[in-house]
Amino acid sequence: MKANELAGNIYPHIWVPYVPAASGAAGGGLFTVPYNMRLTAATLNWGAAITGTATNFFTVSFFNRGAAGAGTVQWATAIAYSNTVNAAKATPITLTLSSTASDLLLAAGDVLSVEITTTGTGLVCPGGTVTLSSVYR
Repeated sequence: MKANELAGNIYPHIWVPYVPAASGAAGGGLFTVPYNMRLTAATLNWGAAITGTATNFFTVSFFNRGAAGAGTVQWATAIAYSNTVNAAKATPITLTLSSTASDLLLAAGDVLSVEITTTGTGLVCPGGTVTLSSVYR
């Protein structure tokens, strides 16, 4: 039996790296889709608590970069850890998936990315994991 013949959900992970504050650097993690899939849900877990700040923060964004790495489809809504946006350590955050059905249809070879960008002098991104829930199609 081939992997894409399995019934039910599969749960690939995307590792999100630690990014220090004041780095000015962007970072992120990637997952290459092995077979045609449909994304049904996603959660984000941080390795430490995050307390957002008004002017120096980071944003985590979720893109399908396609097989060539240049795609711009956002499969989930970005989260800016700015003023009053906080997260608890190891507490799953349910990501808001795109409301456009075609954004959730993934082709074999597509590269899904979780990208960190900083604003101002930034805020420490503690690193974590995005867990995807998907089915083969």
